[in-house]
Amino acid sequence: MTTVHTGQISLTTTPEKLVSWKSIAKYFECDERTAKRWERERALPVHRAPGGKRSGVFAYVSELDSWLNNGMRTGRPATRADEHNPAKIRPDSSTAPAGLAGTIAMAGETALPARTGRQRIIHQSLIWTATGVAALFLATASVFLTHKDRRDNAPVLTASEASSAGLHHAPAADAEDLYLQGRYFWNLRSATSLSKATSLYMQAIAKDPSYAEAYAGLAETYDLLPQFGQADLGDSLRKAEEAAEHAIALNPNLAAAHRALAFARFYWDWDISGSDAEFRRALALDPNSAETHQWYASTLENRLEGAECLKQINEALRLNPTSPAIAVDAALMAEEFGSDSSQGIRRLRELEQTQPLLSMPSSFLRQIYFAEGDYLAYMAELRRIASITRQPFDVDMARAATRGWSRAAKSGMLEEIAAVQKAAFERGSEPGFWLGQTYLLLGRPKEALPYFRASLAKHFILLITMEDCTWAKRLDTDPDYADLYAKIRQRTQGQVAHPSVIPGSFRLPN
Repeated sequence: MTTVHTGQISLTTTPEKLVSWKSIAKYFECDERTAKRWERERALPVHRAPGGKRSGVFAYVSELDSWLNNGMRTGRPATRADEHNPAKIRPDSSTAPAGLAGTIAMAGETALPARTGRQRIIHQSLIWTATGVAALFLATASVFLTHKDRRDNAPVLTASEASSAGLHHAPAADAEDLYLQGRYFWNLRSATSLSKATSLYMQAIAKDPSYAEAYAGLAETYDLLPQFGQADLGDSLRKAEEAAEHAIALNPNLAAAHRALAFARFYWDWDISGSDAEFRRALALDPNSAETHQWYASTLENRLEGAECLKQINEALRLNPTSPAIAVDAALMAEEFGSDSSQGIRRLRELEQTQPLLSMPSSFLRQIYFAEGDYLAYMAELRRIASITRQPFDVDMARAATRGWSRAAKSGMLEEIAAVQKAAFERGSEPGFWLGQTYLLLGRPKEALPYFRASLAKHFILLITMEDCTWAKRLDTDPDYADLYAKIRQRTQGQVAHPSVIPGSFRLPN
């Protein structure tokens, strides 16, 4: 869950009609055999053109979503009457007020990306679906405001104490089912799956507006959308904070809600002490949460607090040794802060081989090889990433680096990469940090400065330790860069440690 990634693509939304088993299976992120079995055993709504069993198949997204929400759990497909009667699929939304910053989507109508991988989610203006949400806001407003004022000093209750205090809420069965489906899709960590998870959590909230866990799940989804879906960082993390606050208002002792809030406060607000407080509260409530230890480690990594970072990620790995996401983060952090950096690199290479559809090991190795000046290995990782994600930006980066290297070695490679990054910046899908860094490596600091300033406006987290990195240290004598560093320190309120020794992957070749 590090924040050292870019992804610059325009979104193609899923068509209403999916043609072929391949596209149907891709929609559910399963293989074709599984999709065909669902048709046989669970009445997956697939249609065939005239011509018998060997004729082509197609399906409608609305029918697939309805089947997923209503029929997969029991094996009973939604009836035609259900499909053509929206009241049986979702509550009436004609009089529902805007809420959660006006972005909770109409159930089943969130635009879903057509491809998995690191894609940019286009946020549309969306509305609440649940009748009774207005009552939720009125009923919880005073509780929320009171809780917000005194939360930092409130004692942490045990699970039994929370239950006896009336904080336990038994969700409606259909809302819980939607929530559990949301957890499944959230855990897949792709643009498509996170969008599905968002829709499912919203439907769960629509059916049960007092369901704190659904709000927490929604907050965690918004936390991840900038990294895996290339959603706008500010838009997404502000929504994460609001959803987490709603969850905490409903149940102050819900660890997942504090974890989600801690993540957003760090990566958007740069509120390091506030983020730490929320992570500590989450761990006090649930010390065996591997996810909380992992997310906390990611913030410590970006603060260059190596010892505590390793402590947290190793505990996450102990609690959940089979999680690929935790294993990848643990390998990178071992390379950055461990006593033997080569061990972390070996782990990343192993994960690259054993998890061929996971792009993160290759992304981290790309970063390491570039910092070491091993450009041939760096370009090989660029090509591997492009083959996995098949995203235009990744493909363009791989081609540009190879083309530039063949023309003029390192300088040609950097010039070609800068052109791709600049185009992405102009599209709004590159924060400016990486382009600024490339310009510095080309020896053009004056051209780099506006892009670093743009990154500051976008709250790009890697800026908080930029002045510690070898490639930027020499710039502190430049008045313009000194002013930039002063503004960064002001934003972080001096809460970032500035170690004398920094990880190798934070260095760059001269």
